[in-house]
Amino acid sequence: MVNKMKIIRPVVIVLLLAVNIYLIGFAPDSIKEPSKELTPANITVINTIQQTESMEHPDFKKAEYALVLPEGTNIALKKKVKASSFADVYTPRKTTDGIAVGVSYWEGKPDYPNYLTVDLEKKEKFQAIRLALSPMAVWGKRTQTIAVNISDDGENFTPLAEAKQYTFDPDMGNEAQLFFDNAEARYVQLVFTENTGSGGGQLAEFEVYQK
Repeated sequence: MVNKMKIIRPVVIVLLLAVNIYLIGFAPDSIKEPSKELTPANITVINTIQQTESMEHPDFKKAEYALVLPEGTNIALKKKVKASSFADVYTPRKTTDGIAVGVSYWEGKPDYPNYLTVDLEKKEKFQAIRLALSPMAVWGKRTQTIAVNISDDGENFTPLAEAKQYTFDPDMGNEAQLFFDNAEARYVQLVFTENTGSGGGQLAEFEVYQK
């Protein structure tokens, strides 16, 4: 059996060499190379728009959001504001400083409900409230459930707007605007009971508009 294997092995090697020599020397002649002549039959024409500058596919373009503020003046700007709680350095006074970017925002502790109350210093009429987070994309889309109360003495509050879920989307300015008819009060209070983006309520700007 061993002698047979010694005979068969060289024969197999010789046959493999013969096949390789055939493929290298003769097979290419039988392979038809593609035509190098350019004819309508072997040309594919693709029509494209004329491009003179960098272009973006329309499916990836986002509509640019144009911020429209409520009519009137923000009478809460620079006014005193207090909260039932705040996390780390994110104090309530930052919601009336006129700055909506960076670390200028309030964040409540995860001990709902979170209360945020601005003192307008005297009884004022107003028709709109604007609530804003930073418009930067890093502040991803989220919802917050918020109610609005009002008071003349800062102790006894009555409901102005029932709790409602508001969407804050950076593609839409990361804001929510609330409108009222003939609202009047010295203190305006927000009550946060849910935030899908954090453990507590969050707000960068608390604006109250008076015509």
